[in-house]
Amino acid sequence: MIIPLNFCYNIANSKKREVISLAKIYNVGVAGLNHDHIWGLLKSWLEQPNVRLVGVAESHEPLRERARRDFGIDKFYDSYEDLIDSEKLDIIQITCENSKHREITEYAASKGINVIIEKPMAESYESALKMFDSARKSGVKLMINWPTTWNPAIRKALEMAKEGDIGRVFQFRYRAGHKGPKEIGCSIYFYSWLYDPKKNGAGAYMDFCGYGAHMAGYLLGKPLSVIAFGKNLVRDYIPAEDNAILIMEYEKAMAIAEATWSQIGNVPGENPVIYGSDGTIAVTRGEIILFLDGKEPRVIPPGELPPYERNAVTYFLHCVENDMIPEGLSDPELALQTQKILSAGLESMETKKAVSI
Repeated sequence: MIIPLNFCYNIANSKKREVISLAKIYNVGVAGLNHDHIWGLLKSWLEQPNVRLVGVAESHEPLRERARRDFGIDKFYDSYEDLIDSEKLDIIQITCENSKHREITEYAASKGINVIIEKPMAESYESALKMFDSARKSGVKLMINWPTTWNPAIRKALEMAKEGDIGRVFQFRYRAGHKGPKEIGCSIYFYSWLYDPKKNGAGAYMDFCGYGAHMAGYLLGKPLSVIAFGKNLVRDYIPAEDNAILIMEYEKAMAIAEATWSQIGNVPGENPVIYGSDGTIAVTRGEIILFLDGKEPRVIPPGELPPYERNAVTYFLHCVENDMIPEGLSDPELALQTQKILSAGLESMETKKAVSI
């Protein structure tokens, strides 16, 4: 299977410029630079003409220096409270350890600030539920960014399956990962909290099984139960699991999400794969292959996403500008459901039993 998620390099180094037209000017603040996805997200924010990036909350000087050097950012705060209290923000981008998502979201929402968070929603379902409730009560927009959402081939494959192109879907499978955060060159400020189950919520399981749970939930809805397995199989220095499998049971379907921090190589194959009663859809190397019973396989062009759906930044700005709750794969209710699935999987790892949702 292809492992397309080496974001420590790929997101930050993307050269494609995506700009949308906006009627208003938006003041954006960033809470945390210790999530390596932030470097690609900063690029996306700064290329929008109607966005002013007015401040960053980050205490680590090496991360501040990188932001100065690479992006010309010159206003920093030691805490997210200082940032929010000092600047008139319209939007806050949260890119820090998962365990801090709740407190930042609640504080920002109480000030009427729209919130976008890099996946997953939180370190636990309890935190995610409080975040969801605080955003809803405050009337602010909340979006969790799952980077696979902006992959045209994955989007097209999911829509084809939802529209019945392969009949009734009975199985979904997705694998995500790499040889390890430290091994692929992620920042020590990033992998130090990824390896901490209290800050991350788990290990590779929380990092990568969420992708499959998120897409399966979008395609099949809430599962009846889940069972999960997680073990440290290779990276002995990590105090958390480096490999995990999450199995979701539905009434007449199942879904499998795999995670690894120890796989060597981008192994060629199909990822995700969606199995239906009348056919199969596989995504491979940015293409969609459609298999229908009794017919030759066909390559389906994924097409392009609308301009405002090319990345998380453009879509969230579109939602804020048009006063709309993020929809589809970006729906905060789907993110909350994903967190519930992940938390149930962690319970299953502990009890060695299936856990009802």
